[in-house]
Amino acid sequence: MKNQKIIISGPPSSGKTTIINELRQLGYDCKNEISPPKINLEIKKNKYIVSEFLFSERKKQYIHTDSQVCFYDRSLIDVIAYMNFWNEKYPLDWKNTAHNLKYHQNVFYAPFWDSIYQQNKHRKETMQEAEKIDFFLRQSFLDFNYNIIELPKIDISERTNFIINNI
Repeated sequence: MKNQKIIISGPPSSGKTTIINELRQLGYDCKNEISPPKINLEIKKNKYIVSEFLFSERKKQYIHTDSQVCFYDRSLIDVIAYMNFWNEKYPLDWKNTAHNLKYHQNVFYAPFWDSIYQQNKHRKETMQEAEKIDFFLRQSFLDFNYNIIELPKIDISERTNFIINNI
């Protein structure tokens, strides 16, 4: 298992961060989801500026990981998927970077799960938006030629074991 950079992805409130925390407790190197810094509200409304920050930080995460196996709470491709969801343009360089910085071929995907979905002050997307984001994420991973391994909707320890048994 040499230099495996493994993505945990999925729409909002599908259990990604819970999985990452569980994997970390089991001793795996895990990279947290990157959140934009506390910037003023006007800048935060600009999806391009926030996405540019996220893309840059996720690129740094990728480059500065030297462990043999590392799990990522989202990826460069997630940023592109969200830009597609918002119907926003992004630099061609992002696409090239995402093609060149390859993660493990299999993406562990936490699908939309309505019974665990929660909207809160940090998660602004409605349930309907989360379902649409699910579509754009899946499409983006397929566009970049990744295999989507859908995680079963089971408890956290079983989900985590599923991932470990399939890497």
